[in-house]
Amino acid sequence: MTALFNHTLPKVVLHEHIEGSVAPHLALQLAEKYQVRLPPDFLYQAGEYDPLDFPNGRYRYDESDFREFVKTYDTVADLVRDAQDYYWVTKDYLSRNAKQGLIYCELITSAFHMCTSVDEHGNTAWSAQRYHDIMQGIEQAIAEVRSEYGTETRLHACGVRHLPYADMLASAAFIAQNPRTSVSGFNIAGNEKAGQFSDFAELHQLVAEIPLPKSYHAGEICGAESVWQAIKYGAVRIGHGIASIQDPELINLLIEQQITLEVSPCSNRILVPELQASLAEHPLRKLYDAGVRVCINTDDAGLFGTDIEKEYRIAAQQFGFCRAELFDISLCALECAFVESAVKAQLIQHVYQQFTAQDWQQLADLIQTCPNPALKVRLQQRLTYRQ
Repeated sequence: MTALFNHTLPKVVLHEHIEGSVAPHLALQLAEKYQVRLPPDFLYQAGEYDPLDFPNGRYRYDESDFREFVKTYDTVADLVRDAQDYYWVTKDYLSRNAKQGLIYCELITSAFHMCTSVDEHGNTAWSAQRYHDIMQGIEQAIAEVRSEYGTETRLHACGVRHLPYADMLASAAFIAQNPRTSVSGFNIAGNEKAGQFSDFAELHQLVAEIPLPKSYHAGEICGAESVWQAIKYGAVRIGHGIASIQDPELINLLIEQQITLEVSPCSNRILVPELQASLAEHPLRKLYDAGVRVCINTDDAGLFGTDIEKEYRIAAQQFGFCRAELFDISLCALECAFVESAVKAQLIQHVYQQFTAQDWQQLADLIQTCPNPALKVRLQQRLTYRQ
């Protein structure tokens, strides 16, 4: 089984929040740096969890209580404060995943979290200098990991929808005024139940004018209608989107427009109440078999005790994906990546070069037995690269 998902199988992450990537061992270092006293039960102790499943340690929170998760997330995010912190966090996440075969990554950043402060009158102040210092720290880590492992990384700017709408607009305006070549996309993240996409019309327009392609969180906590709305307002990728399985018409739209769902099994298992902390009813396999383009992600790797190898392993063991299908999933991710076309082409070529004779044969066998026309066409197109 190890060979099914090991480092020879190129892996891609399109959905990881940088503050959520902080592993427990790094949270302890940051807490020591800032002399923050963490609660005594903040982390599981050695012997209380499986170190093979959680090699970087494990946060302790009730996985059935979303509020506890948010509290833990906020505590960890508050430890990430300056450029050095962001350098450490980025280097740690990218390095450990690059060792597992990660060849391309997109990290979600929040300028609001990075560089705002509130004055004595309650007004929010934005620091361009602080933003650029922190981004330089992140970009240094990205460059070092690229040099050592070859992993390419790009960043998303983000509007947090459970913040006041004025802060969401200010985030987009700030990004427009402080462009960086590493920022290649824009995300709307945060609590899906905080407002509707139709409430953010000015924000959608502002992002379109920057311009940055959009990947919006939808269809994880809320239903399929939220995915429809995200697409209506310009999203070309969907963060999570697993509720799409509820709507056959939406499935058809996703296929026709080649919109990829950024699925995160470990995250969904914990945060989606309907799954009842289990992957037994997770629709990843159904979405893929229906012909929808999906990719596999870590979302908040530190908080969920995961990494990209673990997510691909779950895809293989829990959902029965074979190597050829996992190659297809990595390729789906690269084909919709927010990266320059020349880099994208090189990465895609690299993936095809990792196919073995057995992988090509497995792909051919899948085509013969595939009942879904859209999926069959996509797999047939993959097979032409063997020529």
